[in-house]
Amino acid sequence: MKTNRHLLLSYFILFITGCGTKAPEQAPVVPVVPAEVASASPFRFDDVTGASGIVHQYRNGEETQPPHLSILESLGGGAALFDFDGDGLLDIYFPGGGHYTGPDQKTISGHPGALYRNKGNFCFDDVTASCGLNSLAEGRPWFYSHAATVADVDRDGWPDLLVTGWGRIALFRNIENGKGGRAFIDISKIAGLDKGITWATSAAFADLDADGWPDLYVCQYVDWSFSKNPSCDYDGKTPDVCPPKKFLGLPHKLYRNNGKGGFEDISDIASLKPAGDQGKGLGVIVADIDMDGKPDIYVANDTVDNYLYANRSVKGTIKVEEVGVIAGAARDGNGATNGSMGLDIADPMRRGQPDIWVTNYENELHALYRNLSKPGKPLFTFFTPASGIAAIGQKFVGWGTAFLDLDRDGWEDLVITNGHAIRYPTTTTRRQRMVVMRNQKGRFNDASAGSGACIMEPYLGRGMASGDLDNDGALDLVIAGTNEVPRILRNSSPQTNHWIGFQLSRKDHADVVGTRVTIDGDAGKQYRFAKGGGSYASNPDRRMHFGLGASKVPVTVTATWPDGSTQTWTGLQPNQYHVLKQAP
Repeated sequence: MKTNRHLLLSYFILFITGCGTKAPEQAPVVPVVPAEVASASPFRFDDVTGASGIVHQYRNGEETQPPHLSILESLGGGAALFDFDGDGLLDIYFPGGGHYTGPDQKTISGHPGALYRNKGNFCFDDVTASCGLNSLAEGRPWFYSHAATVADVDRDGWPDLLVTGWGRIALFRNIENGKGGRAFIDISKIAGLDKGITWATSAAFADLDADGWPDLYVCQYVDWSFSKNPSCDYDGKTPDVCPPKKFLGLPHKLYRNNGKGGFEDISDIASLKPAGDQGKGLGVIVADIDMDGKPDIYVANDTVDNYLYANRSVKGTIKVEEVGVIAGAARDGNGATNGSMGLDIADPMRRGQPDIWVTNYENELHALYRNLSKPGKPLFTFFTPASGIAAIGQKFVGWGTAFLDLDRDGWEDLVITNGHAIRYPTTTTRRQRMVVMRNQKGRFNDASAGSGACIMEPYLGRGMASGDLDNDGALDLVIAGTNEVPRILRNSSPQTNHWIGFQLSRKDHADVVGTRVTIDGDAGKQYRFAKGGGSYASNPDRRMHFGLGASKVPVTVTATWPDGSTQTWTGLQPNQYHVLKQAP
């Protein structure tokens, strides 16, 4: 890993030379923001996509004529942030989506995704082909893809990549390329993940049975096909994409990592919900939600109850219990089901308990579920109105999302990317602006208008991956759109506050999901939770980032690992990232 001195030198060189070929720039729609509103936000984001070298576009196939107007086209794709080559900088993978082929234009085909290597200073190189990600094993064509997530599935110290989509999922192992670098090979068939999928959306890795190996949860969506593609409209005359209520849900999948290079489908014996009206999964996140030392699974379902799978596993045997409704985390404050997409788990009120956050469809409130659990007994209350988040209204269709301390004041702010799911919405626009909310000691206020023109620019957003792309302690955003170039949004907020960050490392590269980290310093106690999945169809920066406010005093850090052991470090210096290694 590069030292900070080397990173700064490389950034300076790249700042002088630039990134090379620039992406084609689109004329931005710049909103007029009143000065008194703009000055109210402490945040500032700049769109640096044009000079980044990123030109990839997720395509959903809607260009087909005559249009199919299939629900397949509505989901879009995400983005994955991970350091695939170990140089200390976050690289980006984007799924490719798909299109229709064949004489009747009803054969569902895929576009390859794109892997961009981070060179520093927000400059990226397309290394898809050189890293082996432009094709699948045995010469098979790419499938229509949606999501990407990351984990060290073989525990060799290098992050592996999973891509989901229509008809299958693909697992790529991170290997040496024989030239001193890294590459990927498709091991889906070897790993037992090349069959049994109908329509996979988001996925998450986590060690559910405490054996150290990351297991895999895969959401599946609805039972759609061209033979089940009814005609729908919303205004009585204009054909459009049908809503999910027109379809039955598909059963989700749970795979146990056998520690021998493969996965076993244990969906039935682990007590997952069956198919039918249940399911319709779009987002999934895993963390120790009820604080009993075991990572639990929360699933965002579309128009039906969300799932909360409490982890009842014992070592070597995975067993989960679905408790969403009785725990108060499946529906909104009126007892109604929502069209749920994006997810995060955080502690925005600084109480030491992981709250659940869910983005929902238009005419619905997004859901903040306040955690009232006792160990092993999940319990939540609907907290959106009390938090101030309800003030953004119900006109947005929310997708990728994250709690992030954007101004490093010690309170996690909130970001949401938006975009309509249908082609011709009747109550709002298809392309929508983002939402940025400032957390002022547990109360949220909409700071979008003053956070930069790129935040207010309408965009057909879907996935979002947040992370520190230049290691400066200010968290940046990668926004995945549909039929548009992704957006790289640099956090250029005026920063007077300090920060500290951590990368977790367990013995023998065991999975870290479920770890709880607490810091204690002049700014008081703060908490973070190691997660798998999250946002929508995306993989955010897995490092833990804390704002420290005005304090420059070294902090004390405590990690409670998934095996129950606790470890404390003292005197850790602010304004840098530290690796927290579990004691042998």
